[in-house]
Amino acid sequence: MFHHLSRGFRCKSGYLYTRWDGRKNCTTSGRTKTTFGRGEQHVLTISKTKGEPSTSTNLKEALNEKIPVHHDLLRNFRRYFGPNIISQITVENLYDGLSDVKTLVKETAEVDPKHGIMYRGLTMPEVISLLPRQGNQPSAEAVFWLLLTGDVPTQRQTASLIADWTSRRQKCKEWWSGSRGETVVSVLRSVPETITPLHKLSIALTIFDISKRAKKAKKLGAMPYSYWEYTYEDGMEFLATLPAIIGLIANNQILTNVSGDGDWAKFLSDCLSNLNDCFDSQKSSIADFFRLYVTLNADDDGGAPPAHVVQILGSTDLNLHEILASSVLMYLNEPKTGTMLQWTELQRKIRNMLGRTWTENALEACVLNLSSGDKLVGHKEADFCDPRYTALLNYAREYLPDNPEIKLLQDITRILRSTMKRPRGKDIYPEQSALAATIFQLYGMENMELNQTIFFMARVLGAIASIIWTQIVNAPVEHPISKCTPSYIDVIKDNEKKRKKRKSTK
Repeated sequence: MFHHLSRGFRCKSGYLYTRWDGRKNCTTSGRTKTTFGRGEQHVLTISKTKGEPSTSTNLKEALNEKIPVHHDLLRNFRRYFGPNIISQITVENLYDGLSDVKTLVKETAEVDPKHGIMYRGLTMPEVISLLPRQGNQPSAEAVFWLLLTGDVPTQRQTASLIADWTSRRQKCKEWWSGSRGETVVSVLRSVPETITPLHKLSIALTIFDISKRAKKAKKLGAMPYSYWEYTYEDGMEFLATLPAIIGLIANNQILTNVSGDGDWAKFLSDCLSNLNDCFDSQKSSIADFFRLYVTLNADDDGGAPPAHVVQILGSTDLNLHEILASSVLMYLNEPKTGTMLQWTELQRKIRNMLGRTWTENALEACVLNLSSGDKLVGHKEADFCDPRYTALLNYAREYLPDNPEIKLLQDITRILRSTMKRPRGKDIYPEQSALAATIFQLYGMENMELNQTIFFMARVLGAIASIIWTQIVNAPVEHPISKCTPSYIDVIKDNEKKRKKRKSTK
């Protein structure tokens, strides 16, 4: 039966996907060669979805080519393997929040036990190496093309999407320099000073009705299978303009000197250029860092709470801006191992305790004193180092060499690894949030609560791609059955009685 399905496998030299063409012979999708650092050449597919990569420079046309192929895959998979068991749930799983239990489907990204986060089957080093670049880093537009279609876009396709978003935002200038921007700023100025930038972003997204096409289509009775097209148009307009919304929150005033030209990261740097005096002189470097940071954080595992909330709400009748406004606040304490703000607060405590100079013994005593429950902010126990941290570290070594703050982070990690108890087979590794916070600081962006909105902005790429696919496949609203603890106890008792009865009859 497997000949009915597209299949993929991993070979030693990289990723090679194959598809069955309905006959006995097997064909491979388009491939390209690339070199990771100074290592050997690897062979990788251009398309991580099934079928040939699209040659269209129009993203919507490229997506339209993928949809019937994916529908065929789902139809055949459910037809021939619908009864197959994927996971089994224990009582312990129920009370552990279904941790590590396979119960969800998310097409755009997943966490691999050996490689960490993967976008459409590509590891993070592959994503960084393969995607077309703006400046010295992968383009955010290329990341979105990959997440939405499964294809690694060409330079022409990426340039086409950059031009599309630029054109869309030129039509929406009132969002940041006109009446709509004034409305949002006036509302944000009226909220208490204790409200964080993420809270303000949630308010702004609620005010900006970015779902006009989808709402109008539903009102006019559009067929459900076509909803995704209207959500796509609303999503593209929103993505094109999101950096300006971040800029409104950062500046607390409308943006009068922003042209709207350039790629996503350059537009964001233009919108934030008033934050500090040295921003203009470093704008190209900051834009490059934004490109890398967005690439590393464009999506997450579907079981992560923020991504899961988006997945659930994406299947409901909520509009796009309502879904995103609802999900923003999920990022107040992300990641769970410590936000950028929590790391900088810890960093400040260590500096205050040690003074300007310190010995190795003093630093070790300070770190162990601040550690709580065998845990320290910005670190976690894992089987391997998160490739997102590794990518940021490589960036820092190249562009911010010999920096004392980065060395301090590495010293703290070394002390934790040598002194703290940990499970067999696991080690303590630093998290990317700690290093990202340090790099943001070095570029003069010291407001970590504001930087958290850029973290959300990156995740919106994967969120919108997932929402569009949820509507393409007409995914049902997630609605598992819940029971109280006594009911589960009764189920276990009944099952035990039935088991004993079957045993006695044998």
